Amino acid sequence: MYSLFSDPPKKQGGSIQLPRFHDVEKATTRDIEKITDYYRYGSFAVKTNHILVRLILSMNLPLSYDASQYYGLATQRALYVATSLGMTSSISKGRLHPGLFYYGCPEILIAYTDLERPFTMEAYWKELSPVKVLNHPLSNMGYTIPDGIERNTETGLVSIAIDIPELMMQYRGFRLEQRARSEEGSDESLGIHHFVYRYVLTSMLKSQTDLAIFNRLYNLYDGAPMGECIKRHPFHITDYRDLLDKQLEEVSHRLSKLALPYGNVLEQIPRIYSEHPFSVPDMAETRQVWWALFLSRYKAVDYLWSICGEKGRSLNGTLINQLKLDVKSFRIENTWKAMLPPEMATDVQYNLKKFENV
Repeated sequence: MYSLFSDPPKKQGGSIQLPRFHDVEKATTRDIEKITDYYRYGSFAVKTNHILVRLILSMNLPLSYDASQYYGLATQRALYVATSLGMTSSISKGRLHPGLFYYGCPEILIAYTDLERPFTMEAYWKELSPVKVLNHPLSNMGYTIPDGIERNTETGLVSIAIDIPELMMQYRGFRLEQRARSEEGSDESLGIHHFVYRYVLTSMLKSQTDLAIFNRLYNLYDGAPMGECIKRHPFHITDYRDLLDKQLEEVSHRLSKLALPYGNVLEQIPRIYSEHPFSVPDMAETRQVWWALFLSRYKAVDYLWSICGEKGRSLNGTLINQLKLDVKSFRIENTWKAMLPPEMATDVQYNLKKFENV
């Protein structure tokens, strides 16, 4: 199933038109900008032992290097440092982490490196999003910062992808800006714990929001209740949930009547920020990391299985066969028992049976 989420599908047919979704998109974009500005320029910081702080310090890259040298060294060291911190990657299965970003949620932190242009990242470091959410349980549209504080009623498995060289390039830009301000006589002194909150955590809101929209779509189709936001921002956020839900119900209604390749179905799901919100990082498909990527896209696979029905399974026979092989392999290798808490492992094994028994 890796190809479903790693290769953008070829366009087949038109897109589902949702005129009122534009209102939701406009309001959400405006609110996310307001939230980002508030937390980026306020006095917010993570704890000094935060996993991203530890990661950046462990990389130990010299600021004297130019962008190309700095990026090259970051790429060389990235996965080895990630392994030492228990992260999952193409060379290490890693381990679950306890609610570092989302309170009460077991988290898979997936480290990877991508091929990018260091001098472009140097110029636009404030716009980078080196840490992206691949999966989370939130369906409320409260746009809460993923800072590990209890802010939402929903808990569940979380998957987060960390492009370590990109993260280091963003940190380099921050450090150089702080040094320039100090030389100009600025009294403000910001450290790495400010950087992580102000730039990294706030940039995660975009991928978090696209997934929250999908989670609402999934819950509406499944008849599951929505979660609530416990702690809200200290300013007004537009509540477009009712309008959004009507658009999402229309999407499921139309998709249930179509026969399309699974990749094209995913492209019909509304999103605001990412062109391909279900894509996974471009990395070697090893057994060390595939279990984590598979779990991060299980909910999407389950939605495709249900919404497309028997017609969809017939049309996507090759992918279904790959899915069956993956599920069987995970079962034989006892992957879930080895990597997940007992109760969660039991749930995953039970839910995957339907795929293997087709």
